[in-house]
Amino acid sequence: MITHLRGTLARMDIAGPSVEVDVAGVRYEVLLPLFLWPEVQVLAGDGEIAEAGEGPEVGLHIHYSASANQPVPVLVGFLRRAERDFFRKFITVEGLGPSKAAKAMTVSVSTIARAIEQEDRTALSKLPGIGARSADKIIATLRGKVVAEAAMQDSGIALPVDVRALEGTRLVADVVETIVALGFSRADARSWVEAAQESSPGLVTVEALTLAVLRGRDAG
Repeated sequence: MITHLRGTLARMDIAGPSVEVDVAGVRYEVLLPLFLWPEVQVLAGDGEIAEAGEGPEVGLHIHYSASANQPVPVLVGFLRRAERDFFRKFITVEGLGPSKAAKAMTVSVSTIARAIEQEDRTALSKLPGIGARSADKIIATLRGKVVAEAAMQDSGIALPVDVRALEGTRLVADVVETIVALGFSRADARSWVEAAQESSPGLVTVEALTLAVLRGRDAG
């Protein structure tokens, strides 16, 4: 059973949302609830994570899950132990598996817990994948059991994380890293990427934006 991982932040994938943590040469893919993404983004600095294991150190409290129906282990990571403890309560709700629960957490644990304790069905039903019926199940199962989490000092994110903005930040960082790997300076790479985005704002994949930058260099 894996309960904690500490290693190098080797990759971030907002589509997961997941991160890869390199521990002594072994990489672990860990689902990361979106409400934690801004904090991890700050930890990564500009987000220019090198494949050679030169990224920042990160420690994650892990919920490990595997079952007969899901034989491939699923790891879900949290920056604080109390967040993981809440998650373990959260997935006791009927119909909330680890992956679905992690993707639903676009606001902080304290925000979700307060909604449960206040029986705020509307707030809960706005979480991704959580409709009115699931919100009722969450309240019925957990009300009175998450009082401590409702008062915890965490990231305090009450509004859903802006996934589109995070995707844009991640895209720029990944393309810059790709250009740097080709031997160009980071300052030049960032300047070229920004110029390419300004001239072609519709480029939304690493491959397309990288190709646009390289074509711009050839034309220059």
